[in-house]
Amino acid sequence: MKNSLVLCSFILFSTTASAQGYSLSCEDSRLLFPKQTLSTDKNLDVVADHSEITKGDTYLLTGNVALNSSAYYLSADEIQIKKSSKTSTAKGQVKFQDDELMFVGKSAVIKKQDEITHTTLNQVQFHYPDTKMNGQASQVVNDGTQQVFDDVSYSLCPLGNTDWQMKADQITLNSDTNRGVADDVVVEFLGVPVFYAPHHEWVLEGRGSGFLAPGFGSYDESVAGEENNYQIRIPYYFNIAPDRDFLLTLNQLSSRGSVVEGKYRQLIAGNKYLDDGRFEIEGHYLNEDDITSNKRWLLNSTVDLSLNDKTELSLVANRVSDQNYFKEITHGDTSDSALFSHLDLNYADTEQNLEIALFAENEQLINNGTATYTRAPEISISKAFEGMDNRKIDLSLVSTNFKHQTSTDTGVRTHAQANFSRPITTNAYSLTPKLNLSTTDYALDNAADESRSIYSFGLDSKLFLERETHLFGTDLIQTLTPRLAYNYTPKKDQSALPSFDSADKNDSYEGLFSGQKFTGIDRISNANNFTLGLESDFIDEETGDTYLSLKAAQTRHIDDTDMDSSGVLVSRRKYSDIALSADVSFDNFTFNNALQYDPETNKIDKRDSSMSYILNPRKFLTLAHHDDNTIKSAELYGAYPITQQVHVFAGINRSITDSITNKETTGIAYESCCWALRLAHFKKHVSGNDYDYVTNFELVLKGLATTSPSLYKRLEDEVPNYLANLDDF
Repeated sequence: MKNSLVLCSFILFSTTASAQGYSLSCEDSRLLFPKQTLSTDKNLDVVADHSEITKGDTYLLTGNVALNSSAYYLSADEIQIKKSSKTSTAKGQVKFQDDELMFVGKSAVIKKQDEITHTTLNQVQFHYPDTKMNGQASQVVNDGTQQVFDDVSYSLCPLGNTDWQMKADQITLNSDTNRGVADDVVVEFLGVPVFYAPHHEWVLEGRGSGFLAPGFGSYDESVAGEENNYQIRIPYYFNIAPDRDFLLTLNQLSSRGSVVEGKYRQLIAGNKYLDDGRFEIEGHYLNEDDITSNKRWLLNSTVDLSLNDKTELSLVANRVSDQNYFKEITHGDTSDSALFSHLDLNYADTEQNLEIALFAENEQLINNGTATYTRAPEISISKAFEGMDNRKIDLSLVSTNFKHQTSTDTGVRTHAQANFSRPITTNAYSLTPKLNLSTTDYALDNAADESRSIYSFGLDSKLFLERETHLFGTDLIQTLTPRLAYNYTPKKDQSALPSFDSADKNDSYEGLFSGQKFTGIDRISNANNFTLGLESDFIDEETGDTYLSLKAAQTRHIDDTDMDSSGVLVSRRKYSDIALSADVSFDNFTFNNALQYDPETNKIDKRDSSMSYILNPRKFLTLAHHDDNTIKSAELYGAYPITQQVHVFAGINRSITDSITNKETTGIAYESCCWALRLAHFKKHVSGNDYDYVTNFELVLKGLATTSPSLYKRLEDEVPNYLANLDDF
């Protein structure tokens, strides 16, 4: 029978699934009866204890009767075969199997017309072994085009388990029209009806319109001094066409009112003007906030177009009615400081190593965010050349108009740059000389124009050594890579230049070898230094896994002049901090530690450490600590199974410096191979003593529906390493 289920297609709810990671052991090999191997030829194989001719071309077979063809297998206590009409009538302990499903029932009629097999089965149980779907029906009729299930119940629970099931008076499936129709549909959970629809239609293959799972949650309205407010979301999905759809949602907030949400998506087919594309627009509207009496709204739109095989266009517009919309209405994204909109036009010719781009953006501040510089617009072009013996030349030109909502220090920066390099690599060593030439012009709005031309030279060398070793009963290869680099950039006072996009780099391992202490273009620090580093890896000789990776580096400056973030030349010491890192990984344990050690004060200036013990994504513990010499924070993430079916999970990010909990997530979940239940509580710091509290409740009928389809995505962000999709079984 076609459309293995068919029944699943008329589901009124959304579903999410993942086949990766740890889950319950839900492998179930049980079948309605032992699976039979269908015949490989067109003949009908017949087995019976007794046979007799009752009338003309009618045969009566009794006692362990079995018919086997290339299309189906049929067995029963008694089967009557009428050759003239190609009809088989079975009675008593009927078993039927084709290439998709299995039936057991009281009686069956199988009739072959031309190449089509017509079946009628009565008082049956059905089972789809591949998809785990099973159920019961008083009668199932299939004419090769249309299937009709009368008085049917259906579930994706393991065979014999009906913790949840769907019932209908009749389900009709038509493969020619690709439509399914169900009458009087009831969803039962633990024997209690939880949903009813008098009539429903859907498409058998592809998407179909219908109600999705409603969502439930609670939140605290701290700005109004109210607690324990509730939220109910009722979504309806419109399948408009194969290339477009629309999701309409009523979001009822007890403290604010009714928010109408809509999301329209459309694929744009290729034509003579473009290859293909995608358009998406989302809007939320609250006519009158019960607390502020204001209209509240959100508008997000995205257009992605492939104009041709080399040109891409992206347009994104994000806006909300006010900066507190996410804190007070959606109770999400409360840590974001701004919404960004942009236009991005990119041309890339990989054969010619040529890229041309136009980019423009603006921002809307939210959640008491602070304004930043935006590019409005930026035009860039780059071209790469590669010659003999791996000689490389990279040319680039970028002109950016920097805007700022509050600062008067704005203008246009035009930067041209040429990079020359020639990597020389053998099995024993590598040597990479590089030369950079650049010029930067500033056309400022409220200050005199400025310019800067500068060059830099560098030489990076590595020596590759290795040996075989044996540790903890494992054959290993230890690599040892001494590394020496020289960087030179002349001194240049840049205090008159604005700082649009430059910031201090950390003295990380790779950062020291770059020869630059600032990100961006506005600050190009002077350099005349040597950087010495050492790398060592311990690698499993058989698997190639790296168990231990060690790195250390320090820079020695030839002169005592440095540049600060304002561009002024100041004095400095002769050496940098020592950048150290150690990464350990074996079995279920990982440890990562990167730090900057000051040999003058014998203190650690900065540190990032994390340690994880992961048996599986439902049983793990991760500890992390961050210290940048001004702010210290600690993180703890984990999950633990109390029983095979119940597990708890938690995540916390806390600032040690000011004793503020930035984020906190806690929850408990129950799951079986049939359904799952989860309660998750989120606490997020907004500002001062203001926190956002949200509690989400999720019921998952596995394979059918979840009442909170977006919850698992949030949990995966808030609790790293946690497998949050409860529909994974």
